[in-house]
Amino acid sequence: MPPVNSTRSGRVLEMPSSPGAMSHTESEAYGTSVTTRSASIDSHDNFLHARPALEPEPGMSFAAQFVRADTVRPKFLGGHMSWTARIGALFHYLSMKMLRSPLSSACVAMVLAGLFVLALTALVAEVRYLQDPDKALAPWRQYCAEEPWFVNADVESLAPVNYLVGVITVDEKFERRQVIRSTYASLTVPRHPETGQPLGNVRVMFVLGRPRKEYADRIALEMEMYNDMVVLDIKETQWSRKTYEFFRWAAENATVPVLVPHSSQSHPHYVNGTPYEVRWKMVDYVLKADDDTFVVLDELERRLRAAPRTLAYWGYKVADWFMSGELYALSQDLVQYIAHSPAVASSASRKEDEQLARWLEAHPRHRDIHWLSERCWVYDHPRATTPYAHGFLFPDHVEEIKAEALRGLSAKELARRGGPSKALSYSTTTRWKVPYTPPRADLTVEESVEALVEGGGRWVDSWYRTTRDPDSPRFVSRHDFLLQSFDERLGAKGEAALAWPRDAVTYDASTGLPVYAVPASHPASARGPSIGEPWGPSLFAHEDQLRRERYLNYTVGGTAAVHYLKRDMWFYETALAIVGHRRAWHRGSAANDWRMYGSPMIQPYSSTHHIIVQDAPRTHL
Repeated sequence: MPPVNSTRSGRVLEMPSSPGAMSHTESEAYGTSVTTRSASIDSHDNFLHARPALEPEPGMSFAAQFVRADTVRPKFLGGHMSWTARIGALFHYLSMKMLRSPLSSACVAMVLAGLFVLALTALVAEVRYLQDPDKALAPWRQYCAEEPWFVNADVESLAPVNYLVGVITVDEKFERRQVIRSTYASLTVPRHPETGQPLGNVRVMFVLGRPRKEYADRIALEMEMYNDMVVLDIKETQWSRKTYEFFRWAAENATVPVLVPHSSQSHPHYVNGTPYEVRWKMVDYVLKADDDTFVVLDELERRLRAAPRTLAYWGYKVADWFMSGELYALSQDLVQYIAHSPAVASSASRKEDEQLARWLEAHPRHRDIHWLSERCWVYDHPRATTPYAHGFLFPDHVEEIKAEALRGLSAKELARRGGPSKALSYSTTTRWKVPYTPPRADLTVEESVEALVEGGGRWVDSWYRTTRDPDSPRFVSRHDFLLQSFDERLGAKGEAALAWPRDAVTYDASTGLPVYAVPASHPASARGPSIGEPWGPSLFAHEDQLRRERYLNYTVGGTAAVHYLKRDMWFYETALAIVGHRRAWHRGSAANDWRMYGSPMIQPYSSTHHIIVQDAPRTHL
């Protein structure tokens, strides 16, 4: 038999040379084999040339039909079709592929489930966006204009409050804890703004979960060194479970030391000659703070002193239904409720600031809880780009804001601030979502801090200190300033100085510095030349005057907390601006008012380098 050509593929099929060489059964089998092979070759040829096969070939399985259908050239890849026709063809192509699949039902279910999940996620995201209070600038000027003044005199007759601040942190943040210890946590004795007398007592504790293995030893040493850490027996988390466990701890351990009349055989403490001993007293308030928040402990003590001692919830109210999580306070009775409520214990694993509001809603007397919101004097750091950020705020600028609200803004000024709505959030230092830029590049440390003050600070027009400023640096003679170990101007005379009279040296109670008084037994002629008056005005004298002006003669309260301090240097800026040098420096040391010539200096015009000592005095810089 001659070779047979396949009608579709054009391939040559070799047939036996003689039919007689096969039996009848073999002939039928051979014919079936030829037919099947021909169909297989045709199918392979369709696969190579991507031509449509409208009907399944005889003997093909369902899976083979699916593979063959998969090789069909889609219509949407053809030419001369509109985009809408291509999209329709693409949808039809994908639908047919899915329906031809052996797993078509599972694929359809999976696709529908995926679409449902995507739709649900989009819905939740949209709801969260609508509820998110951070999507628009906070009208902080409106808050300050509407909020009544906090008058210090109104709380003078009230007993000071004691409170504990729990700073929520994690094991690895050693540097951040050290910065907090060296700034606001070193000022745990609130003082009267004018007299400096101590008022109340505060404890600052760092709260963290179980430390990881690589930090365990260091955390143990840190606890032993500072005795200001609380390690909760929970896995580290940022949800409300950690806050809940902290309040459980605080319900039993939030105390401050107090002195009571001495009544035992232990070693007493003497105050004005009267023996006392230490006891511990439960605090009036427990505060939770984030580790990127700077708490002004003096101001907060006065705020809480004016608040009720029971059923009180203080903080920055957000969206009119919860206090923001960077800082809030609870009276002791509400802490006890949270610690012992079964309802609270069963729902302690959600977003903590919002969840706390839900816990208080479940309180049996939730309608009697005092919600005390502070939205003018709690804000984000000026370098932050958040909706709550603006310059460091003082009462003198808030007085201007209140006056603007009464008289209104001119059309020109309103336009400069971006219109009526943006004018309520206008800041002289901060732009939303825009990194902070100083007014000029060559500012000293003090000038750069002043540039962060809302309203412009001291150098709003020039942004540079001059030698005419009252606290500009002055040069003095080394001979006039420096006293030798046995200087005659201190009453010393030769080797006799080895035995100083007891009444010749006393120590200042506030700074611990020695105070030398020339003994009366020394004749005037033996006392040597006079030391003379202090050289120039004191740095503290000018700073005290500036702070008195900014706080309106200390009649009203100011900033209670600054949030979103994402860099350690921002803590130092806040301390210098809000607390001031006198309290920020170690013991307010008066010795830091002077600086020896040749010591390292970053800039020549810094208030911390007030007096510069050199061999020969100079009249200018």
